[in-house]
Amino acid sequence: MLISEVGEVQLIKRLTEDIKNDPNLVVTGIGDDTAAIKPSGKKLQLITKDMLVEGIHFLRESISPWQLGRKALAVNISDIAAMGGVPSHLLTAAAVPSDTDCELVEEIFRGIKDLCREHSINLIGGDTVGSLRGITISITLLGEVGPEQLLLRSGAREGDLIAVTGFLGTSAVGLELLLQGDSHEQAWEKEVLKAHLEPPVRLKEARLLAETGVVTSMIDLSDGLQKDIGEICGASGVGARIYAEQLPISEAAREACRSLQIDPVSLAFSGGEDYELLFTFSPDKLSWLKDLWESQMGQKLLVLGEIVPKEKGIEIVDSRGGKLSLTRRGFIHF
Repeated sequence: MLISEVGEVQLIKRLTEDIKNDPNLVVTGIGDDTAAIKPSGKKLQLITKDMLVEGIHFLRESISPWQLGRKALAVNISDIAAMGGVPSHLLTAAAVPSDTDCELVEEIFRGIKDLCREHSINLIGGDTVGSLRGITISITLLGEVGPEQLLLRSGAREGDLIAVTGFLGTSAVGLELLLQGDSHEQAWEKEVLKAHLEPPVRLKEARLLAETGVVTSMIDLSDGLQKDIGEICGASGVGARIYAEQLPISEAAREACRSLQIDPVSLAFSGGEDYELLFTFSPDKLSWLKDLWESQMGQKLLVLGEIVPKEKGIEIVDSRGGKLSLTRRGFIHF
């Protein structure tokens, strides 16, 4: 059944009938002019907003509606995680053409609601409007963090080590594969496609890092390592040196790069939408943090570079210390 046949009121009713919010935090959610939520003690309030626009951020034929809804929320959760916080309340807005099937919109919201349930996020309101061209999903996500655990981009210091929570370039090569449009049956193909269509949520890792008290800066990798380490350097007044041989690249991504004849180092340095967390910390905490990370996360701490003086800029070097010149750039919106 089309949205034009159902109407906005009935569509909203269908999308929200199974929502159950935490009564200890939400006074009133969907159904009034605004939501009313209870303040949470002395914690800082975090607020983030992202949009996914058809033709810019996704191709409708290349992503399932459920994956689209999940991804729309996941990228916002990543922003909250990058601040060391925990997501709490969600507002959604969707602009959809009137000739869209209701079932498609319901699947988008099912992806959103599934991730809400997984991370105890309250869906408290939003909006639905018509669109003359394509689907747009807008997410506003609230979270909270203790003042002593708030992580910013501006705290990196010369000598700090640079680390990341997972593989780099996997999503970018998944997108390259997706744009080819062929059927993808190999295990490595499925792995890189999933990395792009269903990005990771690193809340557990973020909380561990925030609670250590040793992380000096953090950012989520949405636009690519090259661009996002630049954000940390710009905010902190420093430079960065990345070691090419230490870039964590999965075997699936390497296989995909071989198939597509793409340099995996270039892709790992400049590819976007990994949604891993990039962070810095003092080198004298390396041994302690490595042990903690391995015991709590079950994997090795992935250190890939160091913070250097501002005048050195941002560079990527090979095993002999030679500077590499890469042509790819991180994602640029305009």
